[in-house]
Amino acid sequence: MNGAREYAELFRESQQHGKLFLKVGCHARGETFYVYVTPTDAEVCLGSEMVEVYGITSGQPGWTETYGWLHRGPWEDDFARLVEEAKTEKMIIDATDKARRDTVAKGKETRIKSILSTY
Repeated sequence: MNGAREYAELFRESQQHGKLFLKVGCHARGETFYVYVTPTDAEVCLGSEMVEVYGITSGQPGWTETYGWLHRGPWEDDFARLVEEAKTEKMIIDATDKARRDTVAKGKETRIKSILSTY
């Protein structure tokens, strides 16, 4: 949904980064994404202790929801840093995958040329 898909694709699973907890999910019409601030850096935190700072700002949940910041603060900078790190990591993985596919394709092309040249 608007504002959730890009982040859900970057973070693929729920995870904690310091006091930020990123919750990734989905429903029948698409991805969901929420950011919570937790009282501690601990991995285990009860849901009632967390404060939702990024989530549904408008629309009908499950149909037309739009996501955005519910509370503004310094966590936005930390989240932006996490997003940039995730984008960089994704870019490296994509480049590595492309290089691997190119190598496989070149090897296949070389093998085909070799076989055909002996005819």
